[in-house]
Amino acid sequence: MDINGFNQVNLSQHPGRDKYPQFSPDGSRIIFVSDRDGNYEIYIMELEWYGGYTRYKVINLINLSNQPGDDQYPEFSPSGLEIVFESLVDDNYEIYRVDTIGAGKQNLTQNSGQDRHPQYAPDGKHIVFWSNRDGNDEIYLMTSAGLGQIRLTDNPHYDIRPIFSPDGQKIIFESNRDGNFEIYMMETDGRNQVNISNNEGHDRNARIAPDGQKIVFESDRDGNTEIYIMDVDGANQLNISYNSSDDRNGQFSLDGLMVAWVSDRDGNKEIYTQTLGVDETPKNLTNHPEFDDHISFQPWPE
Repeated sequence: MDINGFNQVNLSQHPGRDKYPQFSPDGSRIIFVSDRDGNYEIYIMELEWYGGYTRYKVINLINLSNQPGDDQYPEFSPSGLEIVFESLVDDNYEIYRVDTIGAGKQNLTQNSGQDRHPQYAPDGKHIVFWSNRDGNDEIYLMTSAGLGQIRLTDNPHYDIRPIFSPDGQKIIFESNRDGNFEIYMMETDGRNQVNISNNEGHDRNARIAPDGQKIVFESDRDGNTEIYIMDVDGANQLNISYNSSDDRNGQFSLDGLMVAWVSDRDGNKEIYTQTLGVDETPKNLTNHPEFDDHISFQPWPE
């Protein structure tokens, strides 16, 4: 659909469950997860764009992972030429890499622990992930070829969901080391781990604005899960969803001026947006009786 919710198009058109869509860096392809072949696998489809921002049809649909275990949480490399994902093919979670035509599939972690949720550095040279290989969930870093795997955190509690800052100089992650889940920041070598959300509620699922100045996250500090934004150092924390329903999965638009999230305030999951500093009331974009979830903003196709 376009940015105001018009022209909603079903691209996958299959009775299986299709989820976690993500646009390629150039906006011309989408990766997603589907169980259409009996288990969750990673698919890619190319969009043929014919004369308008939302007039698309799908061509060249490929099953990229094509293996017996469940494959989830795919992530494009910054070049758009490769994808990393987590897989249960070896009876435990491992991090795999494959190119966008399904060739060169490789197990990068090759470890008996649970290795999960890979995220590329902005320059594509490193991948951050979390693993319990040393007894509990910690944050690890490796090269994009799987070499030099090092542990960045060392704490008896959960350290999970790492992401790089847009400039590649920091890593944001979640930890419950202070008794509840909070948003933390550290250097890419693990130094200077700082609690930046610092609140009695559970603060989770952080995403950073493209300019690196703001963070959007979800928190239950007011009694239910809502969408908050804050400065990258944790200052000026603000509830922007402000509703008694469940609001989750906040995402910045590519220009950083808008936040989109999922809410069930109208009785089922819908996609809402709010232009920061402009909209007083969130807009329901999908407005449909079925559940709508998993947001991805599209870069303008070349």
